[in-house]
Amino acid sequence: MTDSPQLHVEAKPRLPTEVCEHVIEAAYDERYDLIQTSLVTLSSCALVCRSWRPRGQSLLFEYVLLRDKDALYRYAELVEASPKLGTYMRTLSLRGYLHVPFSPAVLFPTALRGRLPNLTDVYFHELSAVAKAAKPLPEGKKELPSLPTHPYLPSLMTCISHIRRLYFSNVRFSSFGDLARILNTFLVLQELYCEGVFWAVLGQEPRCMTKHNSSNSRNTFLPKLKLLACVDIDEHGRQRLLSALGPSLRTLWIKFPNDPPSRQPEPVDQSAIEHKEPLLAVDLQSLPHLDRLDFWLAPFPQPHDRTLDSLRDTLVSWVPSNAADRRGNASRSQPYVYLGPWYRQLFKRDAFLELLRAVGLLLEAALGKRESSEGGGGDETTSDPRPETDPCRATIVVHALGDRLEWEEWWKAGIAECLPTFAKWNRLVIHSVHANNPTDAWIDHEQLPQVPSKSDSTTVPVPSAT
Repeated sequence: MTDSPQLHVEAKPRLPTEVCEHVIEAAYDERYDLIQTSLVTLSSCALVCRSWRPRGQSLLFEYVLLRDKDALYRYAELVEASPKLGTYMRTLSLRGYLHVPFSPAVLFPTALRGRLPNLTDVYFHELSAVAKAAKPLPEGKKELPSLPTHPYLPSLMTCISHIRRLYFSNVRFSSFGDLARILNTFLVLQELYCEGVFWAVLGQEPRCMTKHNSSNSRNTFLPKLKLLACVDIDEHGRQRLLSALGPSLRTLWIKFPNDPPSRQPEPVDQSAIEHKEPLLAVDLQSLPHLDRLDFWLAPFPQPHDRTLDSLRDTLVSWVPSNAADRRGNASRSQPYVYLGPWYRQLFKRDAFLELLRAVGLLLEAALGKRESSEGGGGDETTSDPRPETDPCRATIVVHALGDRLEWEEWWKAGIAECLPTFAKWNRLVIHSVHANNPTDAWIDHEQLPQVPSKSDSTTVPVPSAT
């Protein structure tokens, strides 16, 4: 019996290439805790088949994570052999021991100069104490007191002066001037995040931060900056940074209480570190177009803690320009104040709600009451025949609660009690279930809300202020 002829059928993909590319893109997540897993997944995607390689490889090299100088030089050799890979990079993350000799944070402008035309975001992440304990330095190597900067570093940074976002986390500088001179090279920077940044000496105000009476943006410090995050940094340096900025700033992140690094990890000459009285409040009078404040709240004693006074004084410094701008500049965006927990894992739900009660009193007094000049004095409900108008000078947004759906009504009822004026005028927005970081959960995350009995009111019970 003769064998039947075999039919040669060309194998075709079961799914269109576009659909496969969407699957690959779904594996990409650049959040701090998830990016390493994402890069491993993308590396596997790039090796699946020939049709998956282009999209998998482009995403894999879009976010480059470098931990030390050896990884930096390997990547530089790779880009030199294949320059196209350098054009893929959008985000460069330097995460590791940065305060060491031959730090990648200082070497990368020279090693990658002119090879990253599409770079937009740069992250400087010094490892946390927990990460350092898990992966200590090799025997015989020690950390330096600060980042090993040199006089030519600001000029070398001009090779990435086109970036839009810059992030410093737990980075130590020998002086505030070193940080200011580096920042001065980024003329189109739009977002700056400073978390746990430390300098041993504040010193005199650098010349690059002095305001000039000129319309030339090159004479202005960070002329395009729209968002500034100041979290756990020295209050005097924070105020100096804010005072140097121009009218471009629209959003400011502040953490209460502010907890700047108090000392360096290695023994140093304490006489070289300046000691000044803490300047807790933030003066915002020099920022006329600031229309969004983000207050990130961490646990602190109430009600006698100075943190509440700091928050109140910060609001007071913002309100005058806010009110004046409402009357004289109708083009300004609606002002917003955002409130959220710094980390949910630091709170129980009712403890955070109690903190919101204390903060709510300050917000009601500063932003939720009608000015006396507008009411004309006296009791408006009896002597003023005009209809009542919205007294709120800003919209309050409580966000980053990241809770389960069954707690949504509990949060809405409790927060409305904390901010009654804003709730009455529909100027209160609550995002109770959205979570940017799902791994950050409340201490009592597993608990369920109380279910009201049949005889109870339909409102969800809220913990008492006492």
